Amino acid sequence: MEKIARMTLEGIAQEIGISRTTIYKVLKDKGNVSEKTRTAVMEALEKYHYVQNRNARNLALNRQYRIGYVGFRSRSASYFSPKVRKGIERAVREFGDDGLSMLVSEFNLEEPEEQQKEVQRMLEQGVRSFVLAFSDEQVIRRILEKMKEQNCRVVLLSRDCPHNYENYYVGVDYYRSGLLAAELLGKMLPQGGSIFIPVTAEYGNNRDIQARLQGFKEKLREFPACRILPEVHELVEGKTVYREVCACLKREPQLSGIFDLSYRLDMTAKALRGCGREKIRLVGFDLFQEMENDIADSVIDAVVYQDLSRQAYMGIRILFEEMCYGISYGQRKLYAKLEIITSGNLCYFRDE
Repeated sequence: MEKIARMTLEGIAQEIGISRTTIYKVLKDKGNVSEKTRTAVMEALEKYHYVQNRNARNLALNRQYRIGYVGFRSRSASYFSPKVRKGIERAVREFGDDGLSMLVSEFNLEEPEEQQKEVQRMLEQGVRSFVLAFSDEQVIRRILEKMKEQNCRVVLLSRDCPHNYENYYVGVDYYRSGLLAAELLGKMLPQGGSIFIPVTAEYGNNRDIQARLQGFKEKLREFPACRILPEVHELVEGKTVYREVCACLKREPQLSGIFDLSYRLDMTAKALRGCGREKIRLVGFDLFQEMENDIADSVIDAVVYQDLSRQAYMGIRILFEEMCYGISYGQRKLYAKLEIITSGNLCYFRDE
């Protein structure tokens, strides 16, 4: 378990060897402070992402608001955890001076029972507000039942649970994301043709992936010239994805498009490059660094993108504003905006 909290003014003062009183003078632009000292203070404030406290009452009362995040690490979607952590860090930078601190724990996707254990550890430490990214519906239902008994605030991140009416959900509408992907690919293939769909091993117990595929198939009916080939499931690792895509390219010399549900678009693109079939239309989801060059070169034609870091930030913000300011959001489902990334607008989405 990891604790993430903002660097306080006291901590910054100790770090740079300048009194907190002097730092306050720089912040308020009052008193006599040398230019050298002012520069040192401003550089330190920027280095530690210091934002002036907007709620002096909480600071004076020394109130602390702890939120626990327990989410998964996935081999097939290795970008998930780093993106979520960026959102957590942003929330701590923004609300840390108002008393926000985060307890963060992650479990392997293949070991969902570990999530329940980590949540229990946080409950024993007095945490009553949680952001959860789960991998197993049975486990999360047990967790939510326990949290209901403890009167906890909960945000489910990126993936919703059926019949989740009491807790918040921050994420995308997966069915609509499948509709959007089909519309993109269908319009890219005005002449029609066959479409291959490689599918991750998570498909069997992940309703969101199932919803994406359902939405895709239903929308593609509007493009009768397009034909979906038999799907290939249970693709676990990148090399498996690469092998299956290469095999399909050999079987289907007239293949026109690929709808990637393996979540390893980089390996699917690698297979297209390796077989000299870069002109085949390729559409998938999300964005990570390994696939950026393939988007830039239009080997990957388009991805339907959701900003995971912003979702994590929003989930924490919802809980914090409810705890700290008494602000309650009226709606329980907060659907994130879906965006389309192509070579033409990739520069706006690249990781810094």
